[in-house]
Amino acid sequence: MDPIELLKLLSAKPVVVGIAVIGALFTCLPYVFSKKGLEGEKFSGDARDTQTDNKPPWVQLVNKFGYGLMGVSVFLFIVAGFVVDL
Repeated sequence: MDPIELLKLLSAKPVVVGIAVIGALFTCLPYVFSKKGLEGEKFSGDARDTQTDNKPPWVQLVNKFGYGLMGVSVFLFIVAGFVVDL
């Protein structure tokens, strides 16, 4: 398969939007599952952010994966702007 054809396939609108939506779901997923844990935490008044101190490692990993997918989606959106002229 020609690299240009592969870029056209990957930068198609349904693929780009699908990757963005999946990335957004992965980014929101940890907060949905840890909502019970966050409801118990109240603002303590000191300068530290209590939500970032107590995050389990899986929350950070899933969050980074979601943002990574959204970054790939933005990259493919930019590629689509260039590929359309070829």
